[in-house]
Amino acid sequence: MASHLSKSGAFRELGMSESVRELPKQGDTSPTPDIPALMAEIRERIKGDIDKNLDSRAGLSRAAVRFADERGISYGDMQLSEELKFLNRSFSYRGRISELNITSHRPGLIGKILVKCKRLLTTFTRDAVLKDYLQAEEDFHVNLVRFLNDFARYVDARDTNTLSMLSRIDDEKSLAIFNAERQIREASEAFESRIKTIDSMVRGLEGMINNQATLQNPNPPKTSEAPGQQQPADISYLLLENRFRGSESEIERRLAVYPPIFAQAKGKVLEIGSGRGELQRLFAREGVSSYGVDLDKAMVNVAQAAGCTAQYGDGIAHLRSLPDRSLGGLVAIQVVEHLTRDQLHELFDLAKRKLIPGARVAFETINPQSMLALSSNYFRDPTHVWPMHPDTLGYMATLAGLPILEVKMLSPVAPNQLLKEIPVDSSHLPAVADAITRININIQQLNKLLYGFQDYCLVLEVP
Repeated sequence: MASHLSKSGAFRELGMSESVRELPKQGDTSPTPDIPALMAEIRERIKGDIDKNLDSRAGLSRAAVRFADERGISYGDMQLSEELKFLNRSFSYRGRISELNITSHRPGLIGKILVKCKRLLTTFTRDAVLKDYLQAEEDFHVNLVRFLNDFARYVDARDTNTLSMLSRIDDEKSLAIFNAERQIREASEAFESRIKTIDSMVRGLEGMINNQATLQNPNPPKTSEAPGQQQPADISYLLLENRFRGSESEIERRLAVYPPIFAQAKGKVLEIGSGRGELQRLFAREGVSSYGVDLDKAMVNVAQAAGCTAQYGDGIAHLRSLPDRSLGGLVAIQVVEHLTRDQLHELFDLAKRKLIPGARVAFETINPQSMLALSSNYFRDPTHVWPMHPDTLGYMATLAGLPILEVKMLSPVAPNQLLKEIPVDSSHLPAVADAITRININIQQLNKLLYGFQDYCLVLEVP
């Protein structure tokens, strides 16, 4: 009885008809049903149900379906698998033991007798000898198939819930990223707006300061006027330096290379074009005795206010006024590009005569070999006369009798501003790796031409 109930429950689970569920009980004398026909009906019905729902995505939300499709995640594989379909179609093999399939190759009466005997033997074996075994086997298969169907539905339902949860997490993550990007964008726009406002205010203040200075000094001094004349300072170039050359702390960082050059100076070091006094402060901290001369009175005022020893005047004229062999060193930062060819020749000649033998001379200027430096730094300053190539400046110094100790390349461009080389790894084919290497060589050459060192320094020695 228990096995019959179990079997009937399994049939109900598989959706079988009532006629199929009512199998004969032990001792029942009712006519035996046509087992092969019933099993064929069951198989066809199950096959139809499975094929009908083969592509069903019932229970999956639209977001879960999209999530699974985009990521290649399979769902419904348990219920829709070929293996489970086969089990549902073939869970019983009782119908395969059928006397109707028995035939004989012998003709006539003998063949009919053999067929009849074989069918009787088959029916007896199936319904008497193997009846309990086949019934137990079928009960086992029915329960196993039912369990597998339940398990498949459970797994697919769990997958559906998991996909829905993952889809929700994915949507929440996308929303969080979108909100973060929006906040960053809004903050960036607000920051840019504030920068523009500050820049506008600074430009306005610069204009007001320059206009006020112009009203007080309608006729600014020319370079030919005597330095001793007490004229009001023209602050226009100071404003230009403040805006484009960089802060004083940044300039001090760039100039840190010079104190070691003059560390062994046996006399005072003169700086022509001392500007706001950044190098003078560095010399003072490193114990190098020095002073500066600058043609811009506003610059001299700023330097003196910072405690530097600086004076207003023309640097070349000041050199002429000094006794021979009286200076321990000479340095000019971003000056030679402001001089004419005749002034450069005189500067080299005066350096050779006015400095102590063995003293160092350092001339820094913009490097015209770098297109970035030439376009952004050189042409920004309207007081520049001519860009000086390192070979040209070095040749002029050599002709003047000042041997070159070193050419220092300064102010490299930040790596993140350079053209990026293509990485090569072992996954590339030899031909591809060779092509990438050639491209990288060209990128290196372009970086050198476009983004080379922005400044250079010519270090000379007085013989």
